[in-house]
Amino acid sequence: MRTPGRSNRLARVFALVILFGNAFTFLFAAQEKSSAVEVEKNVAAVMRDGVRLYADIYRPSTIERVPVILVRTPYDKDRYAEYSSFPRSAAESGYAVIVQDVRGRFSSEGVFSPYLQELTDGYDSVEWAAALPFSNGKVGMQGCSYLGAVQWQAAVMNPPHLVAIFPQCTFANGRHFFFFSGAFDLSWISWLNGRLPDIKRRRGTGTEDSIEEKAERQWSVHKWEWLNFRPLKEFPLFKGLCPYYYEWLDHPDDGPFWDFANVEKKHVEVSCPAYNLTGWFDDGYGQPGAIRNFLGMRRNGRTPQARQGQKLIIGPWTHCDPTSQAGKMDFGAEAAVDVPALVVRWFDHWLKGIDNGIMREPPIRVFIMGDNTWRSESEWPPARAKPASLYFSSRGAANSLYGDGTLSRIKPKGTKPDRYIYDPANPVTDHFFETPGPRDLRPFEVRNDVLVFTSEPLLQDMEVTGDIQAEVWASSTAKDTDFIVKVTDVHPSGESQNITPPLSGVIRARYRDSESRPALLDPGTVYRFVIDSMSTSHVFRKGHRVRVWITSSFFPHVDRNPNTGHTFGEDSEMVRATQTIYHDARRPSRIILPVVAR
Repeated sequence: MRTPGRSNRLARVFALVILFGNAFTFLFAAQEKSSAVEVEKNVAAVMRDGVRLYADIYRPSTIERVPVILVRTPYDKDRYAEYSSFPRSAAESGYAVIVQDVRGRFSSEGVFSPYLQELTDGYDSVEWAAALPFSNGKVGMQGCSYLGAVQWQAAVMNPPHLVAIFPQCTFANGRHFFFFSGAFDLSWISWLNGRLPDIKRRRGTGTEDSIEEKAERQWSVHKWEWLNFRPLKEFPLFKGLCPYYYEWLDHPDDGPFWDFANVEKKHVEVSCPAYNLTGWFDDGYGQPGAIRNFLGMRRNGRTPQARQGQKLIIGPWTHCDPTSQAGKMDFGAEAAVDVPALVVRWFDHWLKGIDNGIMREPPIRVFIMGDNTWRSESEWPPARAKPASLYFSSRGAANSLYGDGTLSRIKPKGTKPDRYIYDPANPVTDHFFETPGPRDLRPFEVRNDVLVFTSEPLLQDMEVTGDIQAEVWASSTAKDTDFIVKVTDVHPSGESQNITPPLSGVIRARYRDSESRPALLDPGTVYRFVIDSMSTSHVFRKGHRVRVWITSSFFPHVDRNPNTGHTFGEDSEMVRATQTIYHDARRPSRIILPVVAR
């Protein structure tokens, strides 16, 4: 058993190793100089197990010690500097910016296993950065997506010199990153395919250009073949290259396996303030991730400063793209945010102690789509947003937008249920799944395996701001299946525009009550399914209609449920299921909208 005294001695020894071992490497690193910024290339940080992670350092040409902003990336530190002006601009603003390749990626040693390694490596990298000769001992972290997740993973380890973070578009619980409401996110196949060139390059199987070009060519030619491959656990592309893919598939249930990426479970360990950024059309994990991290830290952060130092901004953005354009929609110049400038302003307060007023501003900023303006809030969801139910109704023929499905504030009394056949061999397929953002969903709504419920034209504008929830009463002939809900704004032209991301409004039936204790369906039994993780701030204009549709697939955003109830990922077999949606007085299926009075 390790005693407190021994632990402290080991910590001091480790700190000395990090300080002097890496200082030696730092002195001999290649250097560049410009008039205002000095650049050291390939500076090594030695992790506690001896693995060296390499970084490029951008810092002011000054003899003064300065605060550090650490960026940790799996996407190549050299390319980061090519597409981002942040390292040099922040250095010109008085920061040392360290851009580090994570373990097993590009210049860094070791074996890459996504997110698994980032807890201890994050801690060690923060403490290494704090001890560098030019550092004043104050470290912040910033970055988006993977670069945002590693900030939280470092923060839950509570490194003493990590003062504040600026995570963008990342998760609160890593399992939801892979299995969204129990359904596997197939974009991981695309993501891992993009990691293969570096994996193969490290094994010496070709030149950089030939590997990159071959991977891109193979993906463009074989993408749909690979996305359709079954069983998922036999997927050939990653055999011997990405063992973690198969480990993920072996753990579809929430549980201890995912603790390495469960940030919200460890908010109580986090001592630093965080500025959380996401978009209304961010990937399915990013938007709820930012909201849940913000709320969880406000409740459970380790210190008063951590609890009170949380910020949240949500724009009309897609993943890591805070511009005015999302999908085919331009929300106006005001929608774009200069994130690098906001990052510097955040760290000016926390790392330099500048009273710039950022912490006197309301903690939340949201973009109101439709009005196309920003608004500050003090809480999420806004307390003034009142739940308004729109009930499903039909005469039993709500199939497709040409059916008779309606939405109404009047609770149904005795309407017939609706039925459709879900055939996994013929799923609702989004061929434009790599193009996120709002767009016209009518091409999906013409299918008979999509139930469509539409309101009458609105008599006045209606603002929906907060968390949308669907309550669906349904039965299936299958032992397990999926239900997927979409909420759209139907324009007078007929265009049906989504107001939430594609990977939202999903539930895998076996996880209806618990994501850690799955339970199969009793075929034919009616169940109540609550489907959430649909947040927005959107104004439905006068004359527009609200539309809700229900189906059982949205491929390849999520994998096709084979309807067998077998162990996840092992099925080649797929069977059809008849789905029945009920909307009567006893089983009133509905959508619950958070409506803000105007």
